[in-house]
Amino acid sequence: MRALTVKYPWSAAIAHGEKRIENRTKPIPPKHLGTTILIHAGAAEDENALPTDMVRDWPRHHRAIVAVATLGGCHKDEGCCHPWGFPDTWHWELKDVRPVPHPPRPVRGQLGLWTVGDDTLAAVQRQIELEGATT
Repeated sequence: MRALTVKYPWSAAIAHGEKRIENRTKPIPPKHLGTTILIHAGAAEDENALPTDMVRDWPRHHRAIVAVATLGGCHKDEGCCHPWGFPDTWHWELKDVRPVPHPPRPVRGQLGLWTVGDDTLAAVQRQIELEGATT
């Protein structure tokens, strides 16, 4: 299964908030459209991303799988998807987002979509049923 690394607090906004757009410089590779992915909270943090009062109740995870989502679609920014969309990016549409209740042990992320190890995937599967998951 593939994962996508996202900086905190954006990863928390996906897992626990209403963020359903992830901004990227390239579109989703066509073979991954409609597939289930894991959302990974990276080691880095974007401290100026959101007002403190928006994130104070969200768990603060780093280097952890925090959610499961489906790559539902992709479109070029045209001033849409407020407040989550950024100009001059591709908006990756996240559907059916489910938080991981207890993120498993720390995992090192990578750029782009990357393959999750079997042990990490098993730890997530024990918590969330991954119906229709693809590898």
